[in-house]
Amino acid sequence: FPSSPIASSSSHPSSILSSSSRRRSIESVTISHKIDPIRYHIAELLNILVPLTALDQSPSSTSKAKLVQCDKTRALIHRIHSLFSSNGVGDLTPHFVSLLLTIHPQTVTRTLKEPPSSDPLNSFPPCGPPPVKMTRKAIQDRLTASFTSETREKVEYFAVHKRLSLKQVKQRTEEWIGEGDKDRDPSISVIRVLLHGMEFSFVKLQSRTHVYMDPGLCKLQANFLRIMKELRTQGNLMIWSCDETWVHKGMRPRIGWQDMRAVKQPLTFLKNGLTAGNSAQWKKGERLVIVACLSYEGFRYPKVWRTGRVDDGGDYHAEMNAEEFENYIETVFIALRDEAQKEKKTPVLQMDNAKYHSRVRDKMPCQNDRKEVMSKWLKDHKMPCPDSWKKKEMIEALKQLDRRDYNVYIVDEMAKKYGITLVRTPPYMAEYAPIEYGWSSMKKAMADVIDTTDDGAVIRTKLIDWMLKFPANTASQYMEKCKRSRIDEGGISFDPRQLTVEEVVEEADALIDDDDDDEVFDLEEMSEMSVEF
Repeated sequence: FPSSPIASSSSHPSSILSSSSRRRSIESVTISHKIDPIRYHIAELLNILVPLTALDQSPSSTSKAKLVQCDKTRALIHRIHSLFSSNGVGDLTPHFVSLLLTIHPQTVTRTLKEPPSSDPLNSFPPCGPPPVKMTRKAIQDRLTASFTSETREKVEYFAVHKRLSLKQVKQRTEEWIGEGDKDRDPSISVIRVLLHGMEFSFVKLQSRTHVYMDPGLCKLQANFLRIMKELRTQGNLMIWSCDETWVHKGMRPRIGWQDMRAVKQPLTFLKNGLTAGNSAQWKKGERLVIVACLSYEGFRYPKVWRTGRVDDGGDYHAEMNAEEFENYIETVFIALRDEAQKEKKTPVLQMDNAKYHSRVRDKMPCQNDRKEVMSKWLKDHKMPCPDSWKKKEMIEALKQLDRRDYNVYIVDEMAKKYGITLVRTPPYMAEYAPIEYGWSSMKKAMADVIDTTDDGAVIRTKLIDWMLKFPANTASQYMEKCKRSRIDEGGISFDPRQLTVEEVVEEADALIDDDDDDEVFDLEEMSEMSVEF
């Protein structure tokens, strides 16, 4: 019986008889051949089959109609026709088979014109269902499972440490193939599917592994996760994430589709009124600095500064000072406090350790400061500092003091004043700052929001409007993603000194603002800036 399902019933009146005309044809055959019992019974059977079947209405000349029959179907058509012909009713074969097998009568006629198979089939079990098309992931999983664990471990080592192309991996198959797979000679395509099945991708490498291998940075990570976990156990929190970034009017995505013909023949394309191909940020223009908060409701209290400077590729932090930020963050503290009180929640603000976030009032000198700075600070605090002291003696005197008793962080003082719990995110670990995902979304949308003809005032208006319309459900997803980050991996108790190079944890799957390189302070000093319970 045919392997294909009943075809669609698109109408083609010119290529097939309608049901009513076919019935009249069969009835006339029945009346005129009542004396022939075989023809009579076949005609009666056709009358019964007509209302129960849905014929293939597609044209017989289409490739679909040609493929509608399998070897078994063709053999069955020839066998039925042979049986009908031996009983003198061969002319009824197309109508009978068409109704019985739900294929086009002209397909049956064409099949009968073809010679029967030289190797006739003696049995006709139902054809098997068409094979299920496997997804790419299913193909990768099946092929990966076909290799031994030894092979997978060795090829993983190759992928991480050798940094070879697929062609080079293929050439050195003997070095990574396991004993259980010695009889296999995988092709380049198989190796590609194997690596993809092991969740490897050939992409631009990111230098972030060192972040999770540094004991000091991991100590700060554990401290941050511990603080947030303890806060969340209390429940009923209102968490905001605060940060800054920058934009310029020429900003465009660094990756995009490129017409390589235009790249190879730019003058030809320009002469025909076409573009010579997409270019990266060829005209940067005025740089603007943006500061905002992100909550479960979206962006909160965005502010955009026009710096008046053209983006020269330098650090934008030079255009943001502590006084500007402190004035802004005080308005955020007041708004966060008022909203939290209204909803009876505990206000929490997450913030990184940028230099202007951590201005110290009357900062205690460190050993890198000049001797005159140390001497003045000691004398201003009524501490012994004879003029005969050398710098080494001053450093020893400062080491006897506790920095926490003297270094007063202005933003932290403001947070305590307004009842805000301030938590600082660990440096270089953007996966803990939800607003970093918001910045990434904003910069991806720049091409749709900003035109290269816009001046700074127009850009500022458009950016603020875009942030205020940012969907709350997307912001909630970013907040929840950061909430779960690294907890399941054991980040609270993680100690990188327990790992070997091969066991380094996976790099963070986060959207990182690569241009936002915040200054890293002394680790002990940052630890002192943690929340006290």
